[in-house]
Amino acid sequence: MKILNPVCGRSLVLLWVSGSFLHGEVREWTNSEGRVIEAEYVRSDDTHVTLRMNDREFTFALDKLSEEDREFVASRKEESASGGVDAKTGWLDHVEINHPAFPDVKGYLESANAKAVYKAFESGNFPQTWKANRGTIEEMFSYEDGAMIVYVPEDYGPAKPPGVYLHISPGDGGEGIRDYIPVMDGLSLIYVSPKGTSNNQPMLRRVKLAVDALATVKEQWQIDEQRVVVGGLSGGGHIAMLTHAMFPEWFRGSVSHAAQSYLPSGQSVGHFPGLTERDLTGREFKDHKWVVVSGNKDFNYQEILKSGEVWKDSRAEYRFIDVPDMGHTNAPPQALEEALKWIGL
Repeated sequence: MKILNPVCGRSLVLLWVSGSFLHGEVREWTNSEGRVIEAEYVRSDDTHVTLRMNDREFTFALDKLSEEDREFVASRKEESASGGVDAKTGWLDHVEINHPAFPDVKGYLESANAKAVYKAFESGNFPQTWKANRGTIEEMFSYEDGAMIVYVPEDYGPAKPPGVYLHISPGDGGEGIRDYIPVMDGLSLIYVSPKGTSNNQPMLRRVKLAVDALATVKEQWQIDEQRVVVGGLSGGGHIAMLTHAMFPEWFRGSVSHAAQSYLPSGQSVGHFPGLTERDLTGREFKDHKWVVVSGNKDFNYQEILKSGEVWKDSRAEYRFIDVPDMGHTNAPPQALEEALKWIGL
């Protein structure tokens, strides 16, 4: 299964040239061939270190570095474990998704809902108009070179971990919505938007990118795991609700911006292949909430009103936030804040 390109000797040699930097502490690093770069230490594990050059992150094998570099990495790991290293804050346009939520496919299928959705796509049990979802399950599920946009409030600190608002885009560039910064600051939330999640991508790939992005954030920053919400615009809103349905243990609620997610009914899977309405209202969804935000200038508005009545008739905790003159766009900051507060953040 492909997740992202692994470290290789060729990339190490190509990158081991004079570099520039934008953030944090920078030092010289020397590889086993004597080449030197200037780069910022980001994080490390037992075998690799991640450095930042030109506001991009690259991962290198520790055994390719000098002894002095390996000692430096060891000291930083000790400081990080004791809380002595400041985490990166502010707006980050490109952060690699390099920490899968689970080590193998089986991990993603632990819940009954996730397994049912996976089997539905594997068997072709989805509307045939969803052309991006045709192909082998491996092709639909895997991806390469995952990345995301991240915003971390400047007052971030492990003593009072923030929550997370995970936003899924209908395009492949992620959603860099800087207007949401005051909302994130006010509610103490990290904003995350994975790239590569366009409507042209298979739905399972979009879901996997989303949960892997969240897992990567959890690896790099301490968060309050009881304060995590997933949302998205248009087709990204459908994926946000599907992700919520598949991984209820990870989320407190979901927010769909300008999208009418249909519940399963009769022979229709709606936007939840493999699931029934009952699968969205079971015990694991106790106190979970589902929100749709739209307005009268959205071409989906009338359908959202219709589908909203079905949601209200279900046992789900559902709310529609009607924003005057809102079109087919991301929710304005005040509407998103209202939605997040209603969910409980």
